[in-house]
Amino acid sequence: MTVPAERRFRKNSRQEIIQAALRCFAARNYDGASMSDIAQEAGITKRAIYRYFPSKRDLFYAVRDSVYRSIVENLWADLPKARDFPELADRLMRAHLRFSMENPDMLRIVVNTISEAATREFQENIEELLADRAEEIGALVQAGINEGTLDPQLDPEFLSWIIVLIFFFLTYMLAFEEDWLLPRGEEAASIILRPILESLAPRR
Repeated sequence: MTVPAERRFRKNSRQEIIQAALRCFAARNYDGASMSDIAQEAGITKRAIYRYFPSKRDLFYAVRDSVYRSIVENLWADLPKARDFPELADRLMRAHLRFSMENPDMLRIVVNTISEAATREFQENIEELLADRAEEIGALVQAGINEGTLDPQLDPEFLSWIIVLIFFFLTYMLAFEEDWLLPRGEEAASIILRPILESLAPRR
């Protein structure tokens, strides 16, 4: 007996809607992608989407959370082995850039999420996500200070935000296909980060 498409879809419907929406938002941005576009991409009706997501904004948040979760899991699930903080930071930045290049739709969602935070609600939501990343990196910075590879006079919170901003700078440059970055691939991360990290070593 053949199972109707609608019933086959329901087994993993929420995640399938999120994946369809990810492709649409990546291609058309938040304002340009309609619920009709997303329904067509998922092969269902708009009514089916509203069973899971009351509004396009709720769906966008779900897509954004899925993307950020994937990025964070890629970076933190298995931290690369490193001798010290500078090497760890360099490898994390390279891994981030490599993941972004391999997942262009996710990359565009990150850029859209920041660029289209037009309302205060969007801004507060994004700031919370960035603060979480800064806190994680701040802990690594403090570990670098404790191990003696970073200047003990550094402010871990301030430095962690600088590193987060470098992450997003590279993401933007990659999303806009900047000529200086693309040929260098993940090496672009090291070109930017290594001189900064070398300047943060303890002063002799």
